[in-house]
This record gives sequence, C-alpha cells and structure tokens, in this order.
Amino acid sequence: MGVLKDVGPAGLVPAAWIFAAAAVLGVVTARTVLIAMTVMSVLLVIFFVATLSEMTGPVLSAWQRVLGVGAVVNVLGTVDLLVTPGADPFAALTLYAWILLPAAAYVRTWAAMSGPAYRHVYLVGALLSLSGSILFAIGGAALLDAATVAVGGMALVGIGQTAGIVTAALQNGGRLGT
Repeated sequence: MGVLKDVGPAGLVPAAWIFAAAAVLGVVTARTVLIAMTVMSVLLVIFFVATLSEMTGPVLSAWQRVLGVGAVVNVLGTVDLLVTPGADPFAALTLYAWILLPAAAYVRTWAAMSGPAYRHVYLVGALLSLSGSILFAIGGAALLDAATVAVGGMALVGIGQTAGIVTAALQNGGRLGT
C-alpha cells in the first residue's frame, strides 16, 4: 500500500473521534457534522475501492469488511442527517458501528498474530472500545451527566483505536517488525 493509505488512518481516526466528541458536546453545528459525514463517506468508499486487491488474508480482510460495512453505515448516517435533521435516528447506530466494528477487527488482529509483544495493543484497543461503548451507552441513557459520560466513553474508544491504528501503521511501515 502507498504511504498515504498506510499512515493516513493514523491521523484520521483520532481526528474523527475528537470531532465526534465535539458534536456530542454541541461545539459544532449540525451542518458541520453533515459536511464531515459526507467527506468521511466519500473517503471511506474511495479507500475501500482502492484497497480491495491489497487487503487480503485473515487480518486485512477483516479490516476490509470494517471499511465496507462502515462505509454503508456512514452513508446511511449521512442520508439520515439530510432527511431527518434534528431527529437523526441513525446517529447512534453510526457511532456504535464505528465503536464495535473496529473492536471486532482488533480482536481478530490480536488473535491472528502470535509472536510480537506489541500485538497486545490490538486487544487493549478492542477492550477500550468495548468499555467506551458501555460508557457512551450510559451517557446516552442519561444515567449520569449525559454529555460528560458519553464523551468519556468516546475518549476511551479514541485512545484504544488510535493506539491500534498507530501500531498498525508502524508495523506496516516496517518499524515494528513482523
């Protein structure tokens, strides 16, 4: 894969979670969220198509499925923002998809690797995503201070997924070995 395809996600993943947290906090407008979701949908489809022949094998094919399903869910969330502004029934589905799909792929990545110690970063990324999804759900249910708890959950997800994607970028770049 090219350099941009290898390292681009290491910057985009944390940026996406920071932006999502800002949206939950109401720091960005609904129009800004719509624009960001549109851009993300386009990038996901392009990345999915551009990497079809390259993302093979047990680990990369799992991530190719994450891209494919994630792109569909993201497009649905984008259309939802256009069709039902303010109601957005797919907003939670889109967020949970981006929490849980990578978590499953991180478990798959961890299980497929048998040697290097850094493989445990993938398991930790999955566990942080799952923990974050629970906190996000608690915040969404308004059991505590909804925004604070939801954003705390998103922070766990963002940290776990960023650690995993940075590890993958370093691994793919040959900086961590195989």
